[in-house]
Amino acid sequence: MININVRKLQLLQLDAFKEVDRICKRNNLKYFMIGGTLLGAVRHKGFIPWDMDLDIAMYREDYDRFAECCGRELSGKYFLQSFKTDVDFFPALSRICINNTYLEIERSRHLHHHKGIYIDIFPLDNVSDDKRARNRQKKILALIDNIILLKACYSYDIEFFSLKYVIKKLFTILLKPLRLKWLHKMREKVMVQDAKEDTGLVCSTASHYGYSKQVLNREIYGSPVLMEFEDGLYYAPRKWEEYLRILYGDYMKLPPLEERTAMENVYKKIVFDCELEGMRQHVDPCEMAI
Repeated sequence: MININVRKLQLLQLDAFKEVDRICKRNNLKYFMIGGTLLGAVRHKGFIPWDMDLDIAMYREDYDRFAECCGRELSGKYFLQSFKTDVDFFPALSRICINNTYLEIERSRHLHHHKGIYIDIFPLDNVSDDKRARNRQKKILALIDNIILLKACYSYDIEFFSLKYVIKKLFTILLKPLRLKWLHKMREKVMVQDAKEDTGLVCSTASHYGYSKQVLNREIYGSPVLMEFEDGLYYAPRKWEEYLRILYGDYMKLPPLEERTAMENVYKKIVFDCELEGMRQHVDPCEMAI
């Protein structure tokens, strides 16, 4: 367990959020605060005091355009990360990483990719109105995700002599012929399979809340509305109350004191300024291919 300056981390994430907001407004792109970030905006007018994540989502079209805009406009303070930039990056989303910082996560500390402090950007994809078609998609995505996690030897328990690590390492060796980038392309193909269909549902399929809980009526997101978050106004789903009820139930009720903790058990190391620590900014992702 490490001692984390949660507020300092949050303010760095907020600066990255402002950069995303700037690029989106400049290019007429829609985004939405989601998950705990939206909950914090509603309940605390900013970050949940003990939270260390900042999550936003974009419709797929805007998500792809945002990546293109970052290539031209993103400040040198930041790095847009995805499976297209880092060979062993495995989440099916994008991140804005803060250069010259370092954040080591317990379950992926053995992987070589840009490990700056970050905010997550999730794509929102059309999904079928037919429940059977959605169930098929859900199962295929779960299968691909399991293969990706096994290939990456992704685990909270990665001590060299643990049974879990040994088993996962064996699977990693067996799956070596499969390229991680190919698996990601397959996953993305499944994610966007209904992109050209006029469906009434969208889903953030990369969310840790799970596929089923993330299948929502498109009108819940709708056209974003401005909401107070920390020192500014940022965009939220139009029907944010309905969104929060679906995810959290009685969302205004605070959790018990024992549950109001930061992620000390997940983060192994945080460096706010690599130059002061004499560290490299990040590991070149080309140094390791899995």
